[in-house]
Amino acid sequence: MLTFIKDYKTIETLRLSFDQLAKETFGIIFESWYQENHWNENYMPYSFHDNGKVVANVSANRMTLLIDGIEINAIQIGTVMTDPAYRRRGLAYELFQKIFEDFDKSTALYYLAAEPEAMSLYERCGFKEVPMMKYSVQKPNNTSINPSPKPSNDNFAMLKPVEMTFEALLDWKKKSTLKGGRFDVINDEHVLAFYWFHGFDKKLYALGEDTLIIADILENEREMVLYDCFNKGEHTLLDVINKLWE
Repeated sequence: MLTFIKDYKTIETLRLSFDQLAKETFGIIFESWYQENHWNENYMPYSFHDNGKVVANVSANRMTLLIDGIEINAIQIGTVMTDPAYRRRGLAYELFQKIFEDFDKSTALYYLAAEPEAMSLYERCGFKEVPMMKYSVQKPNNTSINPSPKPSNDNFAMLKPVEMTFEALLDWKKKSTLKGGRFDVINDEHVLAFYWFHGFDKKLYALGEDTLIIADILENEREMVLYDCFNKGEHTLLDVINKLWE
């Protein structure tokens, strides 16, 4: 018999079952996030369990968006998953409705990242597709069509790998200025912590004395995937990118 439950992180058996389903579905782990006290009241799983086994879930994550300087209360939907043996029963749809019932009066918008195979579910729940935008910046004066097989060691030479505790990273974030764009997210330390436990602790680089970035430098050392940056000066994001190639 299926039973609905929500926001149950302190119930160990259910939390571990949720963690196992997330691991099997997405290869992600929540338990270390919980044990280090970063799973706070903002992240709430809405689930069905079958005699203690979590079999379907849709999570609501409270987020504060900053759009053109205006704070917006939002819910990020995530960890939408169903055990294969329980699919095609409308369980995820039911969980979405329960989230809407709880947050419609206090939330300006809901958003999520969708895989193509799940689009029909999200459309039935009222979501509308917004095309994903991807931005790239090419190094100035780099006109070569075919990359050199032996990339220069000078690529991203300004970056120095650093090691620090998560508390030190939070201090950087707290003291950093906004990046100069029209959109930002605030009060999202719990999300940063989640990614910290999924590899961000190995992606930290110092850029001078006042900028810290989180990035992947690809193996050919000619490309970087920039996830975030924290700077204690008055630099915009474009300033930081330009500084990478000084």
